[in-house]
Amino acid sequence: MEQQSDIKSAKYYTLVLTGLIVLTLISAGLSQLNLGFVNTILAIGVAGLSACIVLGSFMKVKLDGAFARLLIAGILALALLIFFVAFVG
Repeated sequence: MEQQSDIKSAKYYTLVLTGLIVLTLISAGLSQLNLGFVNTILAIGVAGLSACIVLGSFMKVKLDGAFARLLIAGILALALLIFFVAFVG
């Protein structure tokens, strides 16, 4: 049985850090704009993308089994449901 290696290079973590910093700057920039309700949608989208990067890079979700992926998909579906009930309904 082959084990997947979860050792990443410094370049990988530098790219992840850069991506998270860029998303943080985008989020801070969005807070300065007055776009109405679209501002909230964009901010939640940026936060969700940041969460996906953290889950994929640091929490080793890619190396876990199908149950972990199903659990994360369920949590994201619940978050979307709460979002639509709170903001759309």
